[in-house]
Amino acid sequence: MKQKIFFTRKLRDKLFGTVKKLKPKKILFITANKSYLKSDIQSLVDPIIKNYSTKRFYGFDNNPKLRDVNKGIKLLKDFRPDIIISIGGGSVIDMGKLVNVLSQNTNSSELIRNNIKLKKSKLKMIAIPTTSGTGSESTSFAVVYINNKKYSVSHKSMIPDYAFIDSSLSNSMNKKLRASSAFDAFSQSIESYWSINSTIESKNISRKAIKLIKNNIIASFNKSFEARAAMARAANLSGQAINITKTTAPHALSYKISSNFGLQHGHAVALTLGKFFIINTPKDNINIIDKRGHKYLLKTMQSLFKILEVTSAQEASAYWYNLMQRTGLESNIIKACSLSRDDLRKIILSVDQFRLKNNPVKINNIDMAQALWEK
Repeated sequence: MKQKIFFTRKLRDKLFGTVKKLKPKKILFITANKSYLKSDIQSLVDPIIKNYSTKRFYGFDNNPKLRDVNKGIKLLKDFRPDIIISIGGGSVIDMGKLVNVLSQNTNSSELIRNNIKLKKSKLKMIAIPTTSGTGSESTSFAVVYINNKKYSVSHKSMIPDYAFIDSSLSNSMNKKLRASSAFDAFSQSIESYWSINSTIESKNISRKAIKLIKNNIIASFNKSFEARAAMARAANLSGQAINITKTTAPHALSYKISSNFGLQHGHAVALTLGKFFIINTPKDNINIIDKRGHKYLLKTMQSLFKILEVTSAQEASAYWYNLMQRTGLESNIIKACSLSRDDLRKIILSVDQFRLKNNPVKINNIDMAQALWEK
C-alpha cells in the first residue's frame, strides 16, 4: 500500500474519519509526554479515546534506546492493538515505527547489529508530526541506540500507512526548536540533492523542499500561518527525498555532536553542512565517489547554488551560516560545543561510515577535521 499523506487544517475530523474506516477495536498511541500534555493533541484525539479501547506508550528518551523499544513492544503484545498512532517529533515517530516492525521479530538486538532482514509488520500505522523537521512520517527507516551506539533500522513496512500533517501542531515549538527543525529539513533536502543515490525523482522532491524552506524559513518565525504550512510541507518532502537517497556526510558527523554536547539534531547537522558546499565542489575528479563523474557533480552543485540564489560554493557556505545566525542558532561549532581537540578526535572516530559513502566526494579524517574545526 502506498502511503497516504494528508495536509490538513481539520486534523481532528480527518483523523477520526480515517480511524473509523479502519474499524479497529484497540489503538496504541505512542507519544512524548510533556509536549502531549501541553499541546492541543489531547483534544484532537478525544473522539478516538472516547470511542475505542486505547493505551498510550510514552516516557522514553529523545534518542530511542532499544531498551525503551522493548518496553513498547511488551505493551503492544500485551494490549494487542489493531492500529498504532504515533504523534510527536521525529524521535517519537521513529519509536512508533520501531515498535511496530520489531514487534514482529525476535532477538531484535542481533537483527539490528547484524543488519539481518526483518519480517514485515501487518499493523496499520498513522504518523502525525508535531515538528517541521525530520520528515520521519514518510521514511522507511528509524534510528535506535544500543549501548550508546547508533544503528539505523530499515524496512519498507516501516513507512507509516498514513501521515497527517497539520502545521498548527508546531505552534508550541520554542524558537530554538523551530530553527533546529527547519535546518534539519533544509539539510536533508540539500544532502539528498547531492547524494550519490539521487535520482530525477528525488531531485525534483528535494528541489521543491529547498525552495519552500528558503522562501519561508524567516517568515515562519513571525507566526505566519502560510509560512509555517510551507515549512511543514517542506519537512515532509525532505523525508520523501532522503527515503530515496539517504543522508550524507553532514548527518554522519552530527550524531556524536548531538548526543555528546546536548545540541538538537538539526543544529548539529547544520554546523558542518555549510562547509560541505565547498568540499563537494572539488576542482578535480580524484576523490569523486559518484559514478556519474566530476562533470555531473559540478553540474549538480551549480544547480543547487542556483536554487539557493548564490553563485559559488563559498557564497552558499556564507549564506548558510548567516541564515543560522538569523534564526538564532550558533553557527560556530567551537562556540556551540566548546569543542576541544580530544572532542574532535572522538567525533571523527564515531562517524557513521555508511552515511559517508553516500557523499559524492570521498571524505577522510582530514576533511572531517576541517569541517569540524573552525577558528
